[in-house]
Amino acid sequence: MMSRILIVLLSLGVLVSPALAQQKNNAVTSIPKVLVRSPNPAKLAEFYKALGFSETARNQNSVNFYLEGDVGAFEVLKMDEGTQPSGPKTSRTQQGVVAIFEVTDQDALVARAKAAGATLVERWDAPDRPATIYYIGDPENNVLGFAARNHHPRIKTP
Repeated sequence: MMSRILIVLLSLGVLVSPALAQQKNNAVTSIPKVLVRSPNPAKLAEFYKALGFSETARNQNSVNFYLEGDVGAFEVLKMDEGTQPSGPKTSRTQQGVVAIFEVTDQDALVARAKAAGATLVERWDAPDRPATIYYIGDPENNVLGFAARNHHPRIKTP
């Protein structure tokens, strides 16, 4: 009888392997927050406001932006004393970590980035689907990506 129940449960996918159970217990569920560091957060925040980010809070150490529908946050945070922004980057591949934001109008964002003094604007086209990401360097050489809204079918944009 027990073996029949086990077979039924397995066929229904009810039993979960210990590894899968552990993965579900450790699911990443928090709202994403992307940070860039700057010796002068208020000054660098002006670049991001020119791109279309909406400021929501500010103090002496940071400027905060929330994304549409409050699905994420972006923060320009004051660098620790004695540190400096990274050097210029000539390609998106030189950035250690890249955050990709979705935007409703890539062309307008790229134009605003260039007008605001972007240090890098690099276009990347996906080889397997019609998706383009623009990688944009800010005045302190942080590189972020900007894709068209709903650029990936598995990402559920609000």
